[in-house]
Amino acid sequence: MLDDDALNNYRTAGSIAAKIRGEAKKIVKEGTPLIKICETLEKKIISDGGKPAFPLNISVNDVAAHYTSPPDDTTRIPSKALVKVDIGVHVNGFIADTASTVSVGKVGLELIKASELALENALKFIKHGVKSSQIGEIIEKTIKEFGFKPISNLTGHLLDQYNLHAGKSIPNVKTIIGFTLKEGEVYAMEPFSTTGAGIVEDSKYSYIFRLASQKTSDQFLSYITHQFRTLPFASRWLSPKFSKKRVQEFIKKYVLTGTIQAYPVLVERERGVVSQAEHTFIVKKNGCEVTSA
Repeated sequence: MLDDDALNNYRTAGSIAAKIRGEAKKIVKEGTPLIKICETLEKKIISDGGKPAFPLNISVNDVAAHYTSPPDDTTRIPSKALVKVDIGVHVNGFIADTASTVSVGKVGLELIKASELALENALKFIKHGVKSSQIGEIIEKTIKEFGFKPISNLTGHLLDQYNLHAGKSIPNVKTIIGFTLKEGEVYAMEPFSTTGAGIVEDSKYSYIFRLASQKTSDQFLSYITHQFRTLPFASRWLSPKFSKKRVQEFIKKYVLTGTIQAYPVLVERERGVVSQAEHTFIVKKNGCEVTSA
């Protein structure tokens, strides 16, 4: 069970994340540079009393997840697009993870409804003792009723202090094997709906990384440990301390040794358009508390 400090931190992080989600809907406009959106919202998280739990993800159209602006990104929001804004906030390591999809040019509105209603229906079902397979079945059924597909190889995830993926995953499709949710656990649940195949694959680009091992240390790794612990970070976050060239050299070196984990940008296999909705919740005996509402 959560103690009072942990509970308060989760709630504070959730409140900040909800506010940032609202801000995102205001600034995601045609022609806006993606890097401006990332940096504006990340700074807003800090000014509101939290810290980014991961780099702001801003994924456009067939990009499903893990895109954040690299240094000197010149990409802008196109005239017609579905833009997923995935926001992570932590307070003393206690995380809120939330996302919404913005339609630019009034496209994909039904696709957005599919992911949002899937999340809403699943949250109504959450309580102590519910099986993860049952949740996946609700999400899959809801999205398919709109004529779309859920993304089967993306999942929700258990949260813990300074741990974004704490070992349990909530599926977006019905599964044969599952686990039981327990009172006091904290999860992020994130249905993805798509016009494509319902599967994502790695692209060749990675702009988000995480410290995976602390067996060795130098100035670069010590800085990462101090600033981010084992939470994900963006390569552009390192530019105030190290040159762009040095960052590239360090990251390449430590990804090869397994010291740093890379998160490739994820794209829909058939290049279908993708929508995402996400909330963080605490499992209760007879329901759940959505911290990021």
